[in-house]
Amino acid sequence: MLTLCAAIAYGAPAAPKGAVAGKPAPRFVLERPNGGEYTLESFAGRALVVNVFASWCPPCRHELPRLERAYERYKGRLAFLGVDEQEGAVTAAAFAKRMRVPYPIALDDGPFAAEYGAAAIPQTVFIDARGVVRAVWRGEISSEELERRLEKLATGKGA
Repeated sequence: MLTLCAAIAYGAPAAPKGAVAGKPAPRFVLERPNGGEYTLESFAGRALVVNVFASWCPPCRHELPRLERAYERYKGRLAFLGVDEQEGAVTAAAFAKRMRVPYPIALDDGPFAAEYGAAAIPQTVFIDARGVVRAVWRGEISSEELERRLEKLATGKGA
């Protein structure tokens, strides 16, 4: 009874928000910088690596070369999508061009970050070919950790 009272007085714990390992990936609709959109269904049947970033974010810029190399290595087996957080099409496209981002990018004005729990960036989400989140990495990811997770995702052994 005391537990129930405490829950009533202080509120029950909220269900986890965002992308959660072992759960279906939240659906999304993201605008492309040059028009059109990406949805989770755009990548149906392919494992997907989603990296949430912004041009002003030093850790995002620091990890980007790792993601570019990973894309070149895994582009035949995994799909990659960069999600620029709240900067707009002009800034996102210019940053992607300047940094030579080889994979597609999309724009988020807040809903994606809220739905995926990206309260801080960078964040990388690993989604298997069935649309299940296999791992979520918050913060800058090391080359070793990225490689370990990509290999597991590409071979269907999680992330």
